[in-house]
Amino acid sequence: MDPPFVGGIGSLEYREIDLSLQGDARRAQVRRPPADGRSSSSDSLPSPTPQPLLAPSLRQQLTKMSTPARKRLMRDFKRLQHDPPAGISGAPYDNNIMLWNAVIFGPDDTPWDGGTFKLTLQFSEDYPNKPPTVRFISRMFHPNIYADGSICLDILQNQWSPIYDVAAILTSIQSLLCDPNPNSPANSEAARLFSENKREYNRKVREVVEQSWTAD
Repeated sequence: MDPPFVGGIGSLEYREIDLSLQGDARRAQVRRPPADGRSSSSDSLPSPTPQPLLAPSLRQQLTKMSTPARKRLMRDFKRLQHDPPAGISGAPYDNNIMLWNAVIFGPDDTPWDGGTFKLTLQFSEDYPNKPPTVRFISRMFHPNIYADGSICLDILQNQWSPIYDVAAILTSIQSLLCDPNPNSPANSEAARLFSENKREYNRKVREVVEQSWTAD
């Protein structure tokens, strides 16, 4: 089942996560009672300084948040926020840095102009040594996009390099819209029309552009 797509670009609420962890740590603090069982008083020996205790699940969250893949994805996210390439946007879904929602806008002055196409990017802990799994949620008609939204693009397969980040991935996909490779078709009908009947191809592209305006 596809994850629900959240419109617009959200932000990771790591401040709320940090505060939640701190609150759990404060509640987990313990004090050692006096040795004689009486209530402590000002002339009692000082108790050892309480140390915060984290439940195993919280420790696991902290560990996961500091993996190389997650650190790299946070850098990718900051770059998209501060220096977004034209016509693309993306952000982690909810508070899951490993699953992203993205939007690619059709390039101006092309049959794709005006389209708003939604994608998901699923990352693994092997990122950036391995590419994410990228798939269009929006209906597409393109020689290199399969019926299920999967994308036939070299940098997502045998030409992947760790130098690519999320911005580079989305920019490459946007470029692919107007520069398909009909010799490596994922959609045979789209590849045939692109090569033999460009007018009909462009008409079908305009159909998916118009559908992108009203699709959920």
